[in-house]
Amino acid sequence: MAVADRTLYEGTPAPGERGYTTFEFTVSVTAAAGCAPTGSVAYKTEDGVPGATTPADYVPAEGRLTWTGDAGPRTVAVQVVKDAAGEPDEAFLLRLSDPVGLVLGDDLAAGGILDDDGAAALPIKVSTDGGKICWHVCTVGVGLDSGGPAKAPVTVHYRTLPLGTGEPAYVPVKDAVVTIPAGASGTGAVVKLLDPRPGQVESGFVLELFSPSAGTLGNARTEVTIKPGG
Repeated sequence: MAVADRTLYEGTPAPGERGYTTFEFTVSVTAAAGCAPTGSVAYKTEDGVPGATTPADYVPAEGRLTWTGDAGPRTVAVQVVKDAAGEPDEAFLLRLSDPVGLVLGDDLAAGGILDDDGAAALPIKVSTDGGKICWHVCTVGVGLDSGGPAKAPVTVHYRTLPLGTGEPAYVPVKDAVVTIPAGASGTGAVVKLLDPRPGQVESGFVLELFSPSAGTLGNARTEVTIKPGG
């Protein structure tokens, strides 16, 4: 069995709030064909040396994972404290121990906490692209205003806002999420358009970004024009 490393941006809390970013570690077992693993293993977080410390940087976690005949992976969630202070990237550890009925392989994982506030950090600013014109399915670009790709996944929520007073020609979005993968600089937010109606005229909506997992928002809104034909 083994536990995999996890690296994410720490995130910035909303004003007046103490926020957290969840680091999810995957613990997996490998079994021969036809075998059903049965057993358990303990896990516990440790401060990095030097590196992240508790309670300033993360909430300590410990417990036990159990397998009872299935070989599916298990997840350990650790809450990392968001802050707005520039600081070096740092890490804490997640250690597996005391296996029962299982054999440890890779028993140690690093939780890499990437800073997204200081001058040395990737200057994350999530923005939408400029105005769009759509006919069937609308995909609005969501990207980073930065000098390079993301070092860890960045998620951002989006929603649609009405533009004008006519009947919507699209499926409204209240709260959807897109992810800019590690190594990428952008992705797309998709809004489904309805089939054109007889006599339909040009209409539109506003796509708005909110609640990024790291960094700040740049151009958070863009207007989308829907053409009834094309």
